[in-house]
Amino acid sequence: MERRSKIFYDDIDIGNLFDTWHRDVREFRKNLNKDCVLKILKNTHYISFDIANYNKVLNFTNTQNCINTLNKVLVEKNTNNFFNILKERDNIFPRKIGRGFTVEEIYHSVLENNYHPIFFLELDKSYYIIDGRTRFYCCLFLNVPAKVRILSDKDINESCKK
Repeated sequence: MERRSKIFYDDIDIGNLFDTWHRDVREFRKNLNKDCVLKILKNTHYISFDIANYNKVLNFTNTQNCINTLNKVLVEKNTNNFFNILKERDNIFPRKIGRGFTVEEIYHSVLENNYHPIFFLELDKSYYIIDGRTRFYCCLFLNVPAKVRILSDKDINESCKK
């Protein structure tokens, strides 16, 4: 899998934050300075997130299709079937920002722990996934902790709100 620069991934993460449709996140970010938030994001450390806590990510299963995908992933044992589940999900939810990697490549990068961390926003002590659903599904399937970076509303408010 081709390695891209941290700047490339930071730009995707910040783009997804400012383009997300979830009403809570949309309301929170509407008066934020993108450059200020990006500066904080660049300095956010990676942590290990126990995938058993996937249900604490409020916007992970927004729709019935998301719930169906999750339920399939949680019981699937066959890797090729897992790939097909994620490809089906990609067809239902097309991307605005191209990722440039196949589902298989993302899976192998997670398997080798060689992936850009999943991006969560902590808002009012609740988690919202901003970028990295496919990586998160791979962690669930592989039953490995997810490498994430969590940007908190507290940090943003202290540094970026006027």
